[in-house]
Amino acid sequence: MNPPPNLHRRAASFGFSAALVSGLGQTFFIGLFGLSIRGDLGLGESHWGAVYAAATLASGLLMFSLGGIADHMSMKRAITLALAILGAGTALMAVATHWMALLAGLFFLRLGGQGLCGHIAIVAAARHARRRGRSIATAAFGFILGEALLPVVVVALLGWLDWRWVWGMAVMVVVLALPILRAIAAPLPRPVGAAPAAGATAPMQRRQLIRMPAFLSALAVVLVSPFVVTAAFLHQGTLSTLQGWTPAQVASGFVAFAATQTATTWFAGHSVDRYGVRSVVRVYLLPVAAAFLALAFGPPQMALWGMFIGLGATAGGNSVVSGALWADVFGVDNLGMVRGVYIGFMVITTALSPLLFGLVLEKGGSMVVVASVVAVYVVVVPIQVARSLVVRRGQI
Repeated sequence: MNPPPNLHRRAASFGFSAALVSGLGQTFFIGLFGLSIRGDLGLGESHWGAVYAAATLASGLLMFSLGGIADHMSMKRAITLALAILGAGTALMAVATHWMALLAGLFFLRLGGQGLCGHIAIVAAARHARRRGRSIATAAFGFILGEALLPVVVVALLGWLDWRWVWGMAVMVVVLALPILRAIAAPLPRPVGAAPAAGATAPMQRRQLIRMPAFLSALAVVLVSPFVVTAAFLHQGTLSTLQGWTPAQVASGFVAFAATQTATTWFAGHSVDRYGVRSVVRVYLLPVAAAFLALAFGPPQMALWGMFIGLGATAGGNSVVSGALWADVFGVDNLGMVRGVYIGFMVITTALSPLLFGLVLEKGGSMVVVASVVAVYVVVVPIQVARSLVVRRGQI
């Protein structure tokens, strides 16, 4: 049976829409309610942070197991499950009056939104070889649009509505999104893994994957961007104090980050299609070196723009590479499982990075040394990894 015409466009549209809806479970969205939640529930800063961290870590670790649903379910069924979980999270947030209800709500938000919706969006776009890079880039634009649009809407609503009412409106958004996403997903073919098959169980597949040198070496590249971006953004206050940046300057830096991320997402998508993902792997982390070298050696203004533009460029590239790489190296039959394991490792990495970077800052570590180590790493390691990666379809 011939595939539907323009299947890659359908997959890209589905990925974009799912990524946009996933914003309801992303950190940037939930953080907008932080002060209101803490005030109403009587939570201190550390208690709020601990509840959020626990929900994020638990949902992220669960992705080790749940990532494979994209291999065994149709996209229509998979997105239905993801939105059901996300909807449960928004509903719990709308009625939460105790930190335990808050914990449950955050868990479902992080699992359904940041976890499954975002995961399914990229897997759907990456599954089709034709224009894979551009399809993933299109899906990634859904994340970027959400980051630009949702905060403006929420801030406006919080000006005249209680925060719980805003979460109630989020429930309606999920309800409205469900039939739309199901309709877009309907023509997408079922994954190969959806058919019953003999062979190793999913846990055996995951253990096999984690032992594969190709997977471990790829992690050494694709985890760099979330590691450094999380660390830098969480400690932006300390960096601002050290560099003498004003809040207005930092806000301008975030605008530069978003603009650069958008441009490099588009560029990376086209580059993957034209030159191959291994060629992009060699160079896309170089802006990280520029960011840290600017922090170490540049005057305050150069450090500001160097950091935000450098991190934005790498984040844009990583949004495409971290989708295309798994499909090119391991094939698409188990793409959901492979990327789910990657997400699990990414959650662990982003949990550790603020701690490690905070220790460096607290102990008065030299930014020159940090920048030098980072620069050498992002120049040498990606080249070695790119040389070692070959197409290994069918090995899992």
